[in-house]
Amino acid sequence: MSKTTASGVDSPCNDLKTPTLDTESPTLLHSISEQGGYAYVRMASLAAAGDIRAAEAVREMAWEQLHSGPWHSVLPVWRDAYSMACLHVAKHHYENGEFKEALKALDMGIIMGGNLLRKDLDSAIGKVSEKARSIRVSDGSYQDFGNSEHQLVDHDFDVSKVSLIN
Repeated sequence: MSKTTASGVDSPCNDLKTPTLDTESPTLLHSISEQGGYAYVRMASLAAAGDIRAAEAVREMAWEQLHSGPWHSVLPVWRDAYSMACLHVAKHHYENGEFKEALKALDMGIIMGGNLLRKDLDSAIGKVSEKARSIRVSDGSYQDFGNSEHQLVDHDFDVSKVSLIN
């Protein structure tokens, strides 16, 4: 089963799993609607279907709620809404091979989001980082500083000649 990205190209990066989001999404969306977030709920369903503009819109809506007053007055549901939106945005970028952008979205989800989707955010960061590293290694752009002038210790360094300071 191949997933076609927004650019119309089959993507090898369509395996970013979000089990907590998948399970908790209906309950979270219901809680958001109870707090007056009807537009968020409507757009979040489009974001879940892969609409990047909707994903960006719900992230912005949640961001506005997070900045609507002092941090302690923000309802926790909006922090979780922000995490949800960041996961949708990150999935889109990941599927398009835009790993740096995916990591930025996930990082902001961890920084500003709630705890409900934290496991999905952490897992996604690991997956995106791993994929980005494997692609850099396979295309030769990965830098192993083993033969570089940026080494901290020279290859000819003799550990036996080091004196210990007590």
